[in-house]
Amino acid sequence: MTPESDGITSIRGWWWFLIKGILFVVTAIAIFPTPVDANAGSGTLICISMLGIGMSQLLFAITNRKNFPGWGWTLASGIIDLAACFYLALFPIITLATLPFFVGFWLLFRSSYFIGISLDFQSYRISGWGWLFAGGGVLMALSGIILYFPSDAAIDIVRWSGTAFLAGGVLCVIIAIKFREFDK
Repeated sequence: MTPESDGITSIRGWWWFLIKGILFVVTAIAIFPTPVDANAGSGTLICISMLGIGMSQLLFAITNRKNFPGWGWTLASGIIDLAACFYLALFPIITLATLPFFVGFWLLFRSSYFIGISLDFQSYRISGWGWLFAGGGVLMALSGIILYFPSDAAIDIVRWSGTAFLAGGVLCVIIAIKFREFDK
């Protein structure tokens, strides 16, 4: 696994993925104990999480724009996360009514991002890409559950979102560990 032969020259700021992973896990831990509390609290928490995740995506992309092929996808992902955060913040009443769909589609996008990163890892011959691919598939399935059962949102949005955020956190930590190998 030589970075130069695989298209990655070096990765700086790998710890941004670690921070994202921690944000995902903290959000999951905070969401789980509030199944019947108002979705407003979950919406605010998810908004704050999206802000941190989006900012870390942007900073990672900008830091690695010359070193990491596909940095543009990471940049686009950060922009989408920030746009979703601002939408949640600007339209809280609409968001409460549509939170299962909003979270489901955002997690579907996140899962696609993780699957894309895993395929990049495969093409760069980085070991462990299959775990990321499988994890992205699990996250996609969880987002599908959220989207398929939106009427059960009062309790299920919390349980499924918490599980999905936990899975996303684990995937971000795995990516951070892999990117750390390229830190120069």
